[in-house]
Amino acid sequence: MQALPGAAQLRTHSALGWKVGVHDNFLPLEVSITRGADFHAALTARQLGAAQLAYVDADAHRVTRTRTLSERSESAFLKLFWQVGGASRLEQAGRRSELTPGAWTFYDTSRPYSIEIGDASQFVVALLPLDAYPEWKSLATDGLGQSFRSTGASRVALGSVLSALRDPQACDPASAEAVCTSIAGLMLAAAQSASDVRGTRVDAQLARARRYIASRIEDPELSPDTVAAGLRVSRRTLYAWFEPIGQSPGAFIQQTRLDRCRRALLDADSRDKTITRIAFDNGFSDMAHFSRLFKAAFGAGPREYRRRAQT
Repeated sequence: MQALPGAAQLRTHSALGWKVGVHDNFLPLEVSITRGADFHAALTARQLGAAQLAYVDADAHRVTRTRTLSERSESAFLKLFWQVGGASRLEQAGRRSELTPGAWTFYDTSRPYSIEIGDASQFVVALLPLDAYPEWKSLATDGLGQSFRSTGASRVALGSVLSALRDPQACDPASAEAVCTSIAGLMLAAAQSASDVRGTRVDAQLARARRYIASRIEDPELSPDTVAAGLRVSRRTLYAWFEPIGQSPGAFIQQTRLDRCRRALLDADSRDKTITRIAFDNGFSDMAHFSRLFKAAFGAGPREYRRRAQT
């Protein structure tokens, strides 16, 4: 986007410059950039009422909101994220969402998350304080990290954000509040509509695949390929079944395993089971790998998680 009056602008070819820019224009995040001197990033950011808006054009990098950073936050925010070009992957609350142009998602900044940004990506972010938009709280609890396809309401909201970034007059208080409220309302409606559709159109084949996975979760060889073979469908068909819930078959298998392990660590009846036994009973065969995944999903390693639950 071209330079805009009244908006914060950043254009850099420096990894350090981008790390500083992310910190100054967003919340504190860890930024990891593996590219060399050819890294490029640019953003346009503007405060609009209670919301912070930004348009980003950047090469590949990763941003992470660690457990420590999220716990230090004094305020809770919801972030809306639209993928305009390129691709990104969001991970939060044990969910992984692949975002391609037109897809959008939302996530809670008071909880750990990470976003893998692909090369030549363009995306739009709206940071909404939850105390200003309390109606988002209930949806945020269940919908974190899900990927939604663009609908009429979400396209109008994205258009409003882009217009607000381009138009300096959107900064006057009356206009800012109206646009900001409209964006939040449109995205909430789009998310609720998508959730309702998913609830009423859960395909029988998806339910069949999930039952198949649940019945074989202890098998360390369970994978999208073995599931597809067991159900006598192609790998592509299996992935298509999972697309409406914004989660790949592999991510669902991993999430199911981690959730079962977490419940076992909290279950008094499993208190005598070792953590290794719990992991192996749910299909993990590498304890170091399991511990890393568990900590990434729940903010603490399995041993520490069990200890905290028992105190």
